[in-house]
Amino acid sequence: MPEPWNSATVLPPPVTMFLCVTKFDLPALKNITNNIIKVLSKQSPLHKESAICSRFLYKYDKKFRNDIGYRNLRKVNTGLKKYLALNLLKEIENFSSALPDAEDDDDLYLPSRQMLQYVLLRIMAFAKIMVRVSICSKQAAVFYLDRVKRGESHWMSLLPYALLSRLWSMSMVLLQHSTTWYTNLYPFLNKLQMKGLDFLPNNYELPQDLDQWLDLKHIDEFGRFEWAQKKDIDVDNTLNDDDNDLLDNILDYVNQNNENEMESDHDEEIKPILVKTEEVPLPVPNVTQIDHGVALSRESFKLLLNTSKSGKEEQGPPPPPPKREKQHSYKSVTNSPSLKKFIEVEENFRNESDSKSLTSHLSLMQWHALKKSLLQLCDNPTNRKIDKKFNKIWKVKCLDYM
Repeated sequence: MPEPWNSATVLPPPVTMFLCVTKFDLPALKNITNNIIKVLSKQSPLHKESAICSRFLYKYDKKFRNDIGYRNLRKVNTGLKKYLALNLLKEIENFSSALPDAEDDDDLYLPSRQMLQYVLLRIMAFAKIMVRVSICSKQAAVFYLDRVKRGESHWMSLLPYALLSRLWSMSMVLLQHSTTWYTNLYPFLNKLQMKGLDFLPNNYELPQDLDQWLDLKHIDEFGRFEWAQKKDIDVDNTLNDDDNDLLDNILDYVNQNNENEMESDHDEEIKPILVKTEEVPLPVPNVTQIDHGVALSRESFKLLLNTSKSGKEEQGPPPPPPKREKQHSYKSVTNSPSLKKFIEVEENFRNESDSKSLTSHLSLMQWHALKKSLLQLCDNPTNRKIDKKFNKIWKVKCLDYM
């Protein structure tokens, strides 16, 4: 049988009151309940993070379904669902509404002890859920951070890692609040009277200290993995115990290191970077003889001109420029002959595995379906506006597959 704080069959006790004869600090109890209501009513950021977590699970279900970090992320989402189903705010509001408004009345009626016991049980369940969320989020973050360091799906792993960091911090803050609420409400338990039957099992007592019951002193050790291979890490203790007393924070330590580096830089001699070099004159060659050429007679020049013309006539006319090949494009289809020519050329390119093929991304079955539709378009003699129909078929059966 599960414990009362973890049992879903435990129903809240009926609202019963008793006449308080002894002195009772009612304002303190009201202040505690109002503080709890104030904190729990401002948890919309946690609800938004819960919604983002469920969307991440839906998005990453196929790619990371076998990942250990993804499984721990699902555990975090399950814990958040149980937190929403717990509805601790409603239980606190019901208990707070049972408290009297004024203390000046002669007859002071207070809620029974069973009602406060039920509230404490709900706070225990709330604290356990927050512990579970913090542990599972820490375990999941280890695997997502490892993916980020290795560069494996780093962008898709960085978003859940940031989400888990926020969930961990929020759960730790709410866990501290829950221990404070329990510690403040527990002393009022003995001041209230029992009315009716006890809903708790026999010999069951609520813990006096919730911190000790949850073992929060060792919460940092919860969720640690026992790795098969442990690495020995050499820690460089740059700060000794005496240094910790002198330095208030890490910023002072950094400033002190910077000052030491500046002093060491001033002590060193500054060496010039530029080195003086002597200019070496380049040798200039002396030009003593100038080639003025040879005089050419007019008859020899005419003879040379005639021989050059006769050589050109023997060579014949220059060859015609090469014809530019027609570019293979589906935009050249305007009528049935051009469409048949296009299909023939495209099929040749596909058979030769040429890079000019426009349907190389299509499979054999897809190409046959496209070819059949285009041939039906060619066979129809009364077909008008063939270019528009061709573009429509080409878009649906070729371009949309890219």
